[in-house]
Amino acid sequence: MKHQIKSYILFAGIFLASASVMAQPKLAIEIGAGLYEPVLSGFDDNNQFPVAKFWNRNLLTNYGIYYQFFYNARIGYSSYTSWAGGELNNEGGSRPIFFRSISYRMFPIETYFRYKPKIEFNFTLTPIWGRSKIQLNTRLNDSGDDWDILLGIYGNNSVDLATMGSMKSDWLGYSGQLGIRYYIKPYLGLDFKFGFMNNYYSEKKWRLQGNKILGPVYEISKLPIFAFKIVYGLK
Repeated sequence: MKHQIKSYILFAGIFLASASVMAQPKLAIEIGAGLYEPVLSGFDDNNQFPVAKFWNRNLLTNYGIYYQFFYNARIGYSSYTSWAGGELNNEGGSRPIFFRSISYRMFPIETYFRYKPKIEFNFTLTPIWGRSKIQLNTRLNDSGDDWDILLGIYGNNSVDLATMGSMKSDWLGYSGQLGIRYYIKPYLGLDFKFGFMNNYYSEKKWRLQGNKILGPVYEISKLPIFAFKIVYGLK
């Protein structure tokens, strides 16, 4: 009789654990932050730009959405972005406000397994579609001069601009990450990830209003990355 009771208890425990896993929402959103250490010599070697700090060099903001399409696999979209801004120190210029962003947009496939009902190990492999933007918030009468000063930093000649705009660059890459997730609730979890990013960026592939221009030098290949995320299941 005691043996049967123990068997029933064991069976009930397995059933409840399985039910907990099966009850996980298939659609989930995430928000968090990442840490990495790029070398942005295109800014750091020029004193016209704001001074490099932790928040505008090493910190990445993150958001994403995932869908569980198999019992141990997810697909989704996730974006990490580095931001910088401040006053551009143009000698003799209008000192415009400068904005810079570097975005690593990912389309991950993630596999995982449950070590315990509340603990999950996961592995993520994803291509990267990277994009960087540089924008000047300047007075209309000074916009041409301010852009000429900025573009001259990177060795460009004067460019005729029809309107104010932003310079952009796109590139491809890939990333691999290992993670561990702790579920506070079936629909709420804390996710820790570490891995690498490899980006095929070139400063020769910037554009501004249809003009091909030279941009800042970024050393963003073979970068370690660490991330912390809050995951919330929707349904």
